[in-house]
Amino acid sequence: MPNPFSLSRVFRLIQDGHAQITDFPDSDPSGTSDLEIRLKHFTEIENFTFLAYVLAHELAGPARAFSAALANLDVPDPEFKAFVKTLTEPGLLVTDEQLGDTILDVGINWEHFVATFNNILIPGNPLKVSDTVIQEKIDSLDLIAEALVREVNFRSANPMPSMNK
Repeated sequence: MPNPFSLSRVFRLIQDGHAQITDFPDSDPSGTSDLEIRLKHFTEIENFTFLAYVLAHELAGPARAFSAALANLDVPDPEFKAFVKTLTEPGLLVTDEQLGDTILDVGINWEHFVATFNNILIPGNPLKVSDTVIQEKIDSLDLIAEALVREVNFRSANPMPSMNK
């Protein structure tokens, strides 16, 4: 159930006894102007990735391989395509804290790419910009952040057995 005191459409919830972060909304936030819609969008980016960062640090699990959350992730930007390749290297093990820090890094980049290019937003389609190279970077960061948040949700719902038992 959404937090009734939240201005954002992204939130943390308990599902089947496990903390989860909602999926990032596919639709534009409401607003009376293109800039208001864009501002609410990058606020949701910040909330989405920060909530996942916090959850990952709360999980504090050991290093392990990524689940299927990143499998077949294809992003349009070459720089971020290489980043995804690094994340999906065979044998790569990542702690929950490292995952959280990565989400925060990707999220801040995503948010800043969106916030920085208000001057080239497409009127009537405020979540898109007219520069296709920049738009590919924004889209890539979006896809990566959503996949990483899915990984946090997976880890929350599927914790590693305790080594102290």
